[in-house]
Amino acid sequence: MQNTFQTWVGLAATTIIVIAIILLATAAGHGAAALFDVLSEIHEPRAFAAGEIESLITARVAASLFAFQAVTVICVLLVNAYRRRVTGSSLLNFSMPRGGLRTLALAVVALIALATCFASLVLFFNPEALRNDLQPFAEMMRSRTWWLILLAAGVGAPLAEELLFRGLIFEALRRSPFGFIGAMVISALCWALLHANYSAYGLGAIALIGLYLAWLRERTGSLLAPIVCHSIYNSLIIALMVLTPDSSLSAG
Repeated sequence: MQNTFQTWVGLAATTIIVIAIILLATAAGHGAAALFDVLSEIHEPRAFAAGEIESLITARVAASLFAFQAVTVICVLLVNAYRRRVTGSSLLNFSMPRGGLRTLALAVVALIALATCFASLVLFFNPEALRNDLQPFAEMMRSRTWWLILLAAGVGAPLAEELLFRGLIFEALRRSPFGFIGAMVISALCWALLHANYSAYGLGAIALIGLYLAWLRERTGSLLAPIVCHSIYNSLIIALMVLTPDSSLSAG
């Protein structure tokens, strides 16, 4: 009975910590955007060179994302360091999975296949939803600072989001009465909520990928595989938007 009570207290504490991390990271993101506005003088009445406004807006978004991601990573690492000091156990494991690079390659291929199948269904039933989800990013890919979004999506997002969702949240739930299935579902839904500005189809895709990454975390026993998969997937999406003609995303 005592152990059960302590488990639920631990989950409540983890929930509070996660909310605090997200709020702090969000505040950091807004702060970075505000600082960027001041330094870049983007709102000042002045003459801008061709394409400068678009480049500044893209860089502003990237600065906000970098701040959010950096604060998230630092906070999760600090929480894990404290846990290790108190309990002697870690919620984070970055070891190479059994099978090494072959396992990582197969995991990436499986994710791409899963995402492609889901995207094909979305394109069949509601192609406009997919275009609407990608359009804001596609517009930024036409600016000179598009590579900053590539860094944020291909490096920052995988590190921050996997540490938080497949690291802190998943592992805390995994060691609770929710078990693996509960941890997989809840962490995937929480991750989808972070992308609440997407369409219902977009949220479905995020949740589905979240389930896969949580399963991968359980299967390999390491965060390395989810991080690598997340990084390559996001990078491929960015690459496709850079290489895709404007009309293919803007057409009705």
